[in-house]
Amino acid sequence: MRRRQSKAAPVSGLIVYTYAKLCVLIIISDIISMIELRHLRCFLGIARERTITRAAEALHISQPALSRTLQELEEDLGQQLIVRGKPLTLTAKGELLRQRAESMLDYFENFKQEISSEADELTGTITIAAGESPSVELLAASFFKLKERWPRIRFALKSGNEFDVTTALNSGLADFGILIASPKAAEYYHLILPQRDPWVLWVPEEHALAQKERIEPQDFADLPVVLSAQSLHNNEFAGWLGPFKEKLLPAGSYSLPYNAYIFARQGRLPLLTLAVLICPARADHYKALPLYPVLDAQLHLVWTSAVYASPLCRAFVQQVKMELTCGLQSQ
Repeated sequence: MRRRQSKAAPVSGLIVYTYAKLCVLIIISDIISMIELRHLRCFLGIARERTITRAAEALHISQPALSRTLQELEEDLGQQLIVRGKPLTLTAKGELLRQRAESMLDYFENFKQEISSEADELTGTITIAAGESPSVELLAASFFKLKERWPRIRFALKSGNEFDVTTALNSGLADFGILIASPKAAEYYHLILPQRDPWVLWVPEEHALAQKERIEPQDFADLPVVLSAQSLHNNEFAGWLGPFKEKLLPAGSYSLPYNAYIFARQGRLPLLTLAVLICPARADHYKALPLYPVLDAQLHLVWTSAVYASPLCRAFVQQVKMELTCGLQSQ
């Protein structure tokens, strides 16, 4: 059931949205209170280029100044971030900072752009955290319909599993998320996307199951198989398996399917995925078998209440609703 949405307009959309963004910025500031943004930009330049010379050229500063900035950053944090060598390599702490710094700087830049835009102009970035799914096509169509009217808007996609999506939403680092067959959708404002993604089992052509036309629950009994981490905790999949759930024999698990397919192909293992997410080459000799009874996944576009205070995000929600309405009318 969709969460009830208040019809009352916010007292001031910009003020509320600014407050929500500032709350996230305050949290970020607590983490990097001793660090200037230039430190992070210089560090990311070094992390990308892996040499001081190339990083200095890319950042348009001198090599001594860049080396000094890196030294200040390491002293401020009390951690070695770079192992000096050819090429330079990141320490474990350096890799962690690289990941966090990219998100922080993206957030600062997007926030600055939104606040500085003209009152009658939509600018900024719509950030969507999502698992891989063909249903994203509807969101892409909605975005580019908006972009025809507001050419300065941009999108940013964060791929990940359910945990990644909800973490990005709850921390304010994503405006929207797509949840696949997840009961957590009820915790957010949401829209049901019309396309349901069916599960299929990819099997090597030499596997005994390849002779079947479809896969039934009993076929998973004692079957070494690569599964999505989400399917392992999915009540719908567990219900579909019934008593054979206890005989499930996972050979590995994944968050996103492509790398999982590489592992499955190397071991000639069956792989359970949503349909259309991978396209094996003919030389791989894999075939997709549908599940029976059919098991498909309901997808939800989800967001938090902070979205309603952003003019750009509100416009995106309305455009998605229009696309959904047009799709229903054309059926």
